[in-house]
Amino acid sequence: MISFGGYIFFSRYINQINANTRVIINHTRCKCYKKHLDYSLVPKLDEKDLEEKFIKGSGPGGQATNKTNNAVSLKHKPTGIVIKCHQTRSVWQNSKIARELLITKLDNHLNGERSIENQEKLLRTKDETNEKRKKNKMRELKEAFLKREGLK
Repeated sequence: MISFGGYIFFSRYINQINANTRVIINHTRCKCYKKHLDYSLVPKLDEKDLEEKFIKGSGPGGQATNKTNNAVSLKHKPTGIVIKCHQTRSVWQNSKIARELLITKLDNHLNGERSIENQEKLLRTKDETNEKRKKNKMRELKEAFLKREGLK
């Protein structure tokens, strides 16, 4: 949860697919692991621990990018973690995205294997092994059927 400018944000990660939930795309379906994750250890950001600077962005965009100070550099003083965000043209959105990225980095730094990203990775690998097991079982059943019926 992020409190910023009177607004409260519950989104954890910025993803190209959906900004509010962490969605893993499989070719045929979308899988959301959000309800299976333990958010109790996710660190809370305190504004007095943050040092925020608005700097000039870089990258494509030419003069419009080079003149404006809409990139955000966010430093967490206790850990020294620095995040630079210049994903949008809006300072407010870049600041929000930088805070979300900082929460992710802090979670990985402080919680290690119990962080949200590692929990998602564990659930994803568990699902992949289950899918492989089901496919192998179905393949074996088909081979046994073809052999039994004399079609192979």
